[in-house]
Amino acid sequence: MISSPRSALALVAVLGSALTLGACGGSVSIGDQSIDQNELELESSRTLEQQYGEKPASIDCPEDLKAEVDATETCELVDQQGNHYDMKVTVTSVDSDGNAKFNIKVGPIKQMGSVPQ
Repeated sequence: MISSPRSALALVAVLGSALTLGACGGSVSIGDQSIDQNELELESSRTLEQQYGEKPASIDCPEDLKAEVDATETCELVDQQGNHYDMKVTVTSVDSDGNAKFNIKVGPIKQMGSVPQ
């Protein structure tokens, strides 16, 4: 549990740095020639939580990802503090049993424009 705003900011900084600097990987079973959008979001969230100890608030991928080596998709990740990141998912392998492995690389915090009032 985070006990102070300063601790929360430190956690955001650590998580942001870790996500920016590191990449991690996941694996899913594919039913067809693509990784289902919802499955990709769910497995990416699980993988990031295991790697960094904090589950993202949300991950939004625009569509299914082709189950082909080097296929990529950029999703949007929102952390528990409301920061937004681009998250690039790249398929690294697909085996004959219908399992696809992928790497996740999360970029720096996106600067969100101010909303006119």
